[in-house]
Amino acid sequence: MFKENKFSKYLLYAIGEIVLVVIGILIALSINNWNDNRNKRNEELLLLESIEQDFNENKQRLIQTIKAQEGMIFNSNSFITLMANNKGKEVNQDSILKMKSYAHSWYRAELVNSSYLTIVKSGKGNYIQNLNLKKRLAEFSADLESGFEDDYESKESLNFMYKISYEHESMLMSKAKKKKLGIDIPKDSIRKSIDLLISNKSYLGALINKTGIESARLAYQKKLLAQTDEILNEIKSYWK
Repeated sequence: MFKENKFSKYLLYAIGEIVLVVIGILIALSINNWNDNRNKRNEELLLLESIEQDFNENKQRLIQTIKAQEGMIFNSNSFITLMANNKGKEVNQDSILKMKSYAHSWYRAELVNSSYLTIVKSGKGNYIQNLNLKKRLAEFSADLESGFEDDYESKESLNFMYKISYEHESMLMSKAKKKKLGIDIPKDSIRKSIDLLISNKSYLGALINKTGIESARLAYQKKLLAQTDEILNEIKSYWK
């Protein structure tokens, strides 16, 4: 009995030691997991700050580009209506030159997506816990990569317009540029060049094509702006 009691005590002691060791291991694992989760959370916040900076910049670029594009499209459409309806004689020279200046402009926002692409390539995408944000970022990246497909055609139309208008450029310069260069051109000569340009059907065709493409790009960039706002709103939820 003495031996059995002694063995029982040793057994209980051994079991107690094992329990203590297991508890110690579990506590150590819990602390390690807590530290790991805290580090991942800190890393996630750093990643989100970087993405937020990019998309705040994108928002400003898109707003500025869209505003400029809307002005260009409005004046281009007015120029098209004027030429198509032969209304050149009814509009003063300055207004026509303004329309032409807008028609010869070209806008596209150069957007930043480097932070998100770096995160994806580094394998840190899983650090971002908000699944909705991850989805919106992936959609934005895919749309950005597949968009602006008609840029080349739009630039070709613009180059064609330039080629047609080159022979009239000295006559159709803005007042400010003429004054700067010390050029004084009779109004009759300016009107003649304007009439020749706005009666050119090839120029009109190129402008119609370019304006159509620009209108599609405007709608596309407005879509990107809406996506940008959604992404920024998702990120803001982290700071609340």
